[in-house]
Amino acid sequence: MKNKDLCLYGAALFGMVLLTASCEKMNLSGRSNNADEGEANVVVRITSFEQVPFSASTRAAVGDVCNHLNFVVFDENGERVDQKNQELGDEGFGEGRFTLPLGNYLLAIVAHSSDGNPSVNKRTASKNESISFTNAKGYTDTFFASKGLTVGDSAINLDMNLRRVVAKVRFVNEDAIPEKADSIRIYYEGGSGSIDAQSGYGNVKSKQTTWFDKRETPFEIYTIPWEDNAYLEATIGAFQAGELLTSTVIDSIPIRRNCITTCRGALFDGKVTKVSFTITVDDSWGTPIDYQIPPK
Repeated sequence: MKNKDLCLYGAALFGMVLLTASCEKMNLSGRSNNADEGEANVVVRITSFEQVPFSASTRAAVGDVCNHLNFVVFDENGERVDQKNQELGDEGFGEGRFTLPLGNYLLAIVAHSSDGNPSVNKRTASKNESISFTNAKGYTDTFFASKGLTVGDSAINLDMNLRRVVAKVRFVNEDAIPEKADSIRIYYEGGSGSIDAQSGYGNVKSKQTTWFDKRETPFEIYTIPWEDNAYLEATIGAFQAGELLTSTVIDSIPIRRNCITTCRGALFDGKVTKVSFTITVDDSWGTPIDYQIPPK
């Protein structure tokens, strides 16, 4: 009987030793459940958005401004070497972690609310690295930042401030939308759907299209200007079951990053193909601009 008790005691003691050794081995690793967290040598956190028209604060929460984030790293040759895509609700939304070899890189961050992730294009002989949105994904309020990185032996921790890179144009109709119409299309040229990853300006002459339900008035579109003082030409069309009912063309619409241009007038009278508007720019985004399109 004593021998049996001794065997049971020895087995229990051996089990405790194994359990203790296992726990010690787990603690020695120093890693959290996220393996990337222990290995990352570049950690980027979005800490603020400039130019956000919130009266309560100039440092908006990330989720209040966008629902998609893209962190992109390019090497010295302009090739993409890593990319982290995040959606609102993801763990760690607003923070990008990278494990990069020693060297020089360009980091680009885009915050937006488009349907999905933009495409990323490497540097070419004629264009810098770029991040592009499409008609299918849609165009939204968009914020951006880029920074050169030199990765050495020490870890890098960055707090990044993003700035708005789009202009918004708001169309306010002062006539009735055709009763038969079920949708509105705005087709516009003069801006860009692509961001130059080094300058933050547009770099592709985009033909952009946005569709609206006719009840969504006022109609608002976004574009990325090529320069501080640029112009759009827009065609506003009313459609029924895909068939065009009437359209109006507005040219010489001034646009600027971080500004809202408001166009007011008869958008659906169908009597003319071109019309001039008085353009004002809302200063809730940026510096106010008053612009009167000269009569033709």
